[in-house]
Amino acid sequence: MTGGLLFTTVPGLPVVPLPAKGEALNSWIWAIARTYGLMPKTYLRRLGIPHRWLTKAIEQDLVIQPLPSVMERLQADTGMAPDVVWGMTFFGLDRELEDACRRHHAPCAACVNEASERAGRPVGLLHARAAWRIVCPDHLPTPKPMEMADSLPLVPFHGQVRTIIRFLDRAAFDPRAFEGIVGTRMAPAFTVTVFLRFVFLLNAYLSVQITEFDELRDWAGFRIRRTFTRNEAGEPLPLPPEEGNDPAISLVLAWQLVAAPIRTLLAGLHTVNPVHRKTARDTGQLIALACLLLEFWPGEMLTPLLTRLALSRQDWNGDGDRTGLAIATTAPWSNDPSHSARLAEAHWTHTAWTRVLFSDAIRNHHTRRVSRFPAAGPFRWRFLAANGQAAPLIGEIRREARQSGRKKPASLGLFLAKPVPATREAHAAPPQPVSVPAIPTHIA
Repeated sequence: MTGGLLFTTVPGLPVVPLPAKGEALNSWIWAIARTYGLMPKTYLRRLGIPHRWLTKAIEQDLVIQPLPSVMERLQADTGMAPDVVWGMTFFGLDRELEDACRRHHAPCAACVNEASERAGRPVGLLHARAAWRIVCPDHLPTPKPMEMADSLPLVPFHGQVRTIIRFLDRAAFDPRAFEGIVGTRMAPAFTVTVFLRFVFLLNAYLSVQITEFDELRDWAGFRIRRTFTRNEAGEPLPLPPEEGNDPAISLVLAWQLVAAPIRTLLAGLHTVNPVHRKTARDTGQLIALACLLLEFWPGEMLTPLLTRLALSRQDWNGDGDRTGLAIATTAPWSNDPSHSARLAEAHWTHTAWTRVLFSDAIRNHHTRRVSRFPAAGPFRWRFLAANGQAAPLIGEIRREARQSGRKKPASLGLFLAKPVPATREAHAAPPQPVSVPAIPTHIA
């Protein structure tokens, strides 16, 4: 079970049922009571739990916040090693994640049946209450056609989901786990609770399709299908259930947005129309996505879109920011036939992001510390962003840009598709829609 000793003392009871792999503490206590023909409440009183505490919440309390005195008496009764007994609980979670686990109960029927068959008795699994396991890593769903393009490999996608869940299993009890993902400077803003809040927000308010999957890098490419709308009061409305993604899709998208935000935004997540046919719908999708990110991201994750600090190339007059970042984010595809199209899309997206983040549409919806998005999933807190820094930082960048003499960015409509005037050449083609600003010739 744990790689160590199963029994460390002589049991006080003559017969002790062995805990099943992954079993929750309350399930094991119920099995002990059944072995001796006792009601669970009778055995719980033997363990020192007062009668007034024996309510429906006792199953959650035994798993999430067990009393040390109860655990000591149980260990003496069964002779089990303390790490085995405590390993059947969520002891060590932070308070927010504890609260979420109390409200979360989603057992995987296949896992429960398998565990019960092996043990020869009913088994309740600990991870059925793990709020971070929004999908079962052992019995993953098959995405619907609207969620994944045809002929994409399903096995590596499932492998990526399992990798993320294994990380969350560890990070739930390790507050420094995100340092290896986002770095030591950003890690204090991230916890499993914050990350899962983002997953549930994406799942409720953004619908995407996986358009590609790089098996070598475990990297998915997405295209936005639909975003949320707002009611008359300006409050975001969740997508209809039939339009939403399976949580596994949103889990992978959220992971990539955290692990490689700029690369995902510019090269991995596209609006509905290709680069030369952008419309107001694409603008609306970018604005909606920005609103979701400002609910979650610390501002430092958005600043590379607005500054030259993270760019590898800065030697193009007037266009170094967009061009340099577009080249850097599409570098993994530099030898791919699709590189030109990817580069043009990344360049357009960077231009659009800059104007979206400076737009009144964002400023008007992110002037307060409390989110206007209804709580999604088992997490109830509704404060803007991790540590509440994203919206104020974007506002600060906006003010600094205006004070330095930079012109206020033009309206968002300027980067929508516009017709090109007919040329005077004899072989001129009919006018085609293009994006404004146009892609410079040295990167087209």
